[in-house]
Amino acid sequence: MNLIDKYGKSEIIRPDDFCMVKEKMSPRRANPELADRRRDVLVRAGYAEVLEKGIQATTLDSVVARAGSSKGGALYYFSTKERLLSGVLEWLLRQLNQTLDEVLRAQDTARGKLVSELEVLFHSAEVNRKLYLVFFDFVALGTRQERFRALFRGFFETCHRRDKEIVELGIQEQQFRRVNPQDAAATIRALVDGYCLQWLVGPGDVPIEAYRDRCRAVLGAYLLR
Repeated sequence: MNLIDKYGKSEIIRPDDFCMVKEKMSPRRANPELADRRRDVLVRAGYAEVLEKGIQATTLDSVVARAGSSKGGALYYFSTKERLLSGVLEWLLRQLNQTLDEVLRAQDTARGKLVSELEVLFHSAEVNRKLYLVFFDFVALGTRQERFRALFRGFFETCHRRDKEIVELGIQEQQFRRVNPQDAAATIRALVDGYCLQWLVGPGDVPIEAYRDRCRAVLGAYLLR
């Protein structure tokens, strides 16, 4: 399940999606596909709990209840709350990376890739509020615990590589100014996350599209010839 299907449709992850799974999870079954599926159910239930309640209020017991699991079965996959939260963050970042990779592959030009990326990252108020509520909740863990810091580091390295390739292509196509691709990639990420954070905590009557357009304008002035 992608967080966003291209950038015109969305498969929104809803907390209620996890109330439908009632299969008991037993560690005694050795079917790898079944094990992966059961682990995935727990991770998605963990995401829904964090989205609904926040990290502090999420417990292994609440995730087990939402997933329709048994406590013993859940502990087979995640022995602690920290390990479960790590699985949730890893899954979330992987989903976002996969979506961005798919969207960029559909475009041939640097400008097309950058526009498509911004459409995904400023997709809609509903999708972005869910994504960034969870994302920023995990940031606090990332500043204190190496397990989560490493996941964020890997994610931002992938974002940096992707955006650096877009900038290099734009320079090659003579559509972008000859900026430093390393610096430009870092700037793109900083602008996106900064504007999304401003929108998330800002006045409720300002639509997310306004922040997207501001981000576009700044990047246009910075990159376009």
